[in-house]
Amino acid sequence: MKKFLFSILLVTFFLAPIEDSHGQLKEIEQFLDAGGDNVDALTKAYLSPLPNGIISGLNSGWTTKAKATKSLGFSLQLRASVATVPTLEQTFDASTIGLEGISVSPGTSNTISGDNSTGQILTLPDNSTLTLPSGTNFPYVPTPMVQANLGLFLGTDVTVRYVPEVDVQHFGSVDLIGVGIKHDINQWIPGGKLLPIDLTIMAAYTQLNMAVDLEFNQGAQGQRVESSTEAIVTNFLIGKTIPFLSAYAGLGYQSGTFELNMLGDYVIGSGVSQTTLTDPVSYSQNYDGGIHFMAGAQIKLAVLRIFAEVTTAEYTTFNGGIGIGLRN
Repeated sequence: MKKFLFSILLVTFFLAPIEDSHGQLKEIEQFLDAGGDNVDALTKAYLSPLPNGIISGLNSGWTTKAKATKSLGFSLQLRASVATVPTLEQTFDASTIGLEGISVSPGTSNTISGDNSTGQILTLPDNSTLTLPSGTNFPYVPTPMVQANLGLFLGTDVTVRYVPEVDVQHFGSVDLIGVGIKHDINQWIPGGKLLPIDLTIMAAYTQLNMAVDLEFNQGAQGQRVESSTEAIVTNFLIGKTIPFLSAYAGLGYQSGTFELNMLGDYVIGSGVSQTTLTDPVSYSQNYDGGIHFMAGAQIKLAVLRIFAEVTTAEYTTFNGGIGIGLRN
């Protein structure tokens, strides 16, 4: 389970193949051994920081300055976010997640973002035991983004994120789409154009889909994990632009949803105890990131742009990148 979820992190960040993962998928098989709704509960608890981190990452990096881009101004940006997982979300207590027919040893277990040490011991109904897996010792969730910004009219610009469906060798597929709109409000304030600062509002939406091919049973077809993440953010921005530098700060609100489904037929056990589980995992998770504060800057060197941004919320997120731009 650990390797599978950590692979999602790496694919999300690099959009590159993940090699040599089959040996580590044993831990997913162990979760399946818990049976029924217990599989959902264990998967959701272990994975819990990942959806929140992805949503926080997708909700960052939507702007390079407070001021709206000039009409027909343009920039192309390659950016990456890293969301930091709070300490409290690096562990969980399996005795509190609603497991049925299973006894749990005292203590706590690590989520995917927790320490590299095994967790609690579960005693299953057939008296076999399951030791919950260790974390990755990587309390961060990276998220990439490729986006373009275009200035329209009346102090409005639009930012589009798009990655077509990419088949990742030995893994599955990834695709992403998003759109954000920013609007100048100085123009609507009496005397606002004389203010020495820029005031804007913005809103944005992103959807990230991932599919992972699995091979639990030799020769089995249709074993896969599919996930969909939606992220929504609104911001009020204040800033200043001078010839080579733009700096801004803002106040905003963010939220999102995550859905995961493990599809296919999975044969566990052997002999008289052999069982087939069909579509064994299906759950959704909402994330209310609440109010956040943000600050960032853009450096302009001819057509080259360098970006940096930090957002402080439950998951503090750092975003940075490079790009090219004209009239922006």
